[in-house]
Amino acid sequence: MPPFPITLHRGALVLLLAWIAAALAVGLGGDFPLNDDWQYAYPVKQWVETGQLSIKARFSPNILTQVAWGTLFCKPGGGFSFECLRWSTWVAGGLGGLGFFRLLRLLSVSASMATVGTAVLLFSPLYFHLSFSFMTDVPFLALVIWAAWAGLRFQQSRHVRWLLLFVVLSLLAYLNRQPGILLFPAMGGWYLLQQRGGIRGWLWAGLSVAVAASAYLLLENTVKPWLGISENYLPVSGQLLQQLRDAPGGVLAQLGRQSFKSWVYLGAFCLPLLPFLWSLVRAAGILPLWPMTGLLVANTGLLIAQHYAGHVFPYGGNILYNWGLGPELLGDVYTFQLRNTPQLPTWTMYTLGYISQLSASLLTWVGLNALRELNQKQQDFFLFLLLLNLANFLAMSVTGFFDRYMLLSVASAILFLATLAPKPQAWFKGAVLLIFALFSMLATHDYLAWNRARAQAFEWLQRNDIGMQRVDAGYEYNGWHHYHPARKGQPGKSWWWVDDDEWMIAFGPRPGYVMQVGFTYQRWLWGGRPDRVWVLRREP
Repeated sequence: MPPFPITLHRGALVLLLAWIAAALAVGLGGDFPLNDDWQYAYPVKQWVETGQLSIKARFSPNILTQVAWGTLFCKPGGGFSFECLRWSTWVAGGLGGLGFFRLLRLLSVSASMATVGTAVLLFSPLYFHLSFSFMTDVPFLALVIWAAWAGLRFQQSRHVRWLLLFVVLSLLAYLNRQPGILLFPAMGGWYLLQQRGGIRGWLWAGLSVAVAASAYLLLENTVKPWLGISENYLPVSGQLLQQLRDAPGGVLAQLGRQSFKSWVYLGAFCLPLLPFLWSLVRAAGILPLWPMTGLLVANTGLLIAQHYAGHVFPYGGNILYNWGLGPELLGDVYTFQLRNTPQLPTWTMYTLGYISQLSASLLTWVGLNALRELNQKQQDFFLFLLLLNLANFLAMSVTGFFDRYMLLSVASAILFLATLAPKPQAWFKGAVLLIFALFSMLATHDYLAWNRARAQAFEWLQRNDIGMQRVDAGYEYNGWHHYHPARKGQPGKSWWWVDDDEWMIAFGPRPGYVMQVGFTYQRWLWGGRPDRVWVLRREP
């Protein structure tokens, strides 16, 4: 047997073909930035064109792995382009799905259930949508998945090659996003639990912490200064410690709010697994009249409390919004809150939030009830994931709630629930999964479609010699073309580095502006209805 055998089960092959078909349907084309990926694209552009690493904006992720990965796709592609970068993330997403499937099989999950669980991850609104950008979330998760797989192989076999692979993948994850460093202490805790303490267990735990500390000090004190990029990073860990010192009560309250939001989101993103777990729901004894009545009443109370607190699902994250995916970062909708894009009525979002709460309640009940059904290997592994998620949740809570920061938790929850689920006997239970996949594809298509229209609008402005000093083209374009390190927002203008908004790119009309020219695209999620992105000019 080769040291790293590669096999492709027919279930994994079906998923691969579905992943390719989805990319062809949605489309990856177009040389334009999306969300925050312009910040990570700039170092790639500089490396490809000048051979030097240069960072434009201040941000948190380490991005070194991200830059190297993107460069690998730009070099053969004939030079820098956002389209090449999107291909790199899409490939990373597919590799992450393959690793997820193999990890489920290593946890003794049946091939059919592993196929279902992997499909729930691949076509989750978060994972699928982010795979069509150059954001760091999906490549990071792919590295974490494969690192967890290597760690599990090591725990089962004690072969050094798997430990070395775990270390390499964990370092690559850390060089992409800071939470990757948490893999080392989580691995140490995992081994300590497996050994049930003892001298060897404590030695391994201490060694893992030492490796993590060494990697951190080497990167921060040697690598980043050598590359000349130290000053470009936001001190997120310092912010957390400062908040804990200054206002520990506020931090705890914030963690409580974010924990509740995360719980509801997990219920939403894991909903496709609920039909496959229905036999466990019945076994948990929650379906009789009085337990179910109590569950419904409790969740109704939670919904009413959210209403009076002014919170409506989804809770203002970065990716999921009212009947769509991807942030609408144009000034008319984002800054001035104009209703220029289609939205579902508020009662619909309350309904979706209530369904998500019920799903979270049922899945929590099932998970707690079925814990004892896991074997020792599975229990130890999920304790490792729990340690990793708790540390990651604390680290990522500093900057506020962003739904994409939940990607690791979503993947972990899917792993756990798919491991509990019996082998699927009826494929009609995949109807909810099919609806989720369809929503993810249609919503991602619409996001890319209006961004392609915005690219056309921006090209029109350039052809007419209208400089960025006079334009509010949206967060991504003003960031990419007109970023000012010390620039602060001005009253009455979008905060994203706008000098003068004489001209605007917008979804629709704005008072005081005249519509100059529109660029048509289609919204698949709304039945293929045509829509436009407009170039506006302020009235004299």
